[in-house]
Amino acid sequence: MSPSDDARHKYRIEKQQLSVTLIMLGGEAINGHVFVQPSAFHYGVPEEPLHLFNAPEPFLPLAQEDGEVLLVAKDRVVEVTGLPPAEEDELRRQSARPALLEITLGGGIVHLGSIRLETPSDRPRLQDFLNHCTDRFTTLYTTDGVRLINVRLIDRVRPLD
Repeated sequence: MSPSDDARHKYRIEKQQLSVTLIMLGGEAINGHVFVQPSAFHYGVPEEPLHLFNAPEPFLPLAQEDGEVLLVAKDRVVEVTGLPPAEEDELRRQSARPALLEITLGGGIVHLGSIRLETPSDRPRLQDFLNHCTDRFTTLYTTDGVRLINVRLIDRVRPLD
């Protein structure tokens, strides 16, 4: 290994590869891999895919099976599927009220599921959560698994509880 190779590896950040499917605004499904850090600096815990998709950078790399890398515009991603369930801490699970809903996304995609409402006590409604959500994506729990939903591409929501 040359000195330049050693220097490159010294600053290399180890990442975990996760298989995902991105459903794009035009309806295209793109399979690939995203990369998360074992320890996210500003969260103090392993980086979750939700952190990656909510990061301020407008593009993220998606590695394809053939080795090609696509730079995907997050604002054009309607939903992310194929994710493992996130490991939530007990306090977060207990403090966030679940809301059962039917959600219609851009392109006519419809899902039944629930989201966890992390809202102030003076604004506990689903409407309050949606109107004050500053994240690009939120987690939807469905019978088909966990999905990240682009909040900016929601057409309508029908509360079911």
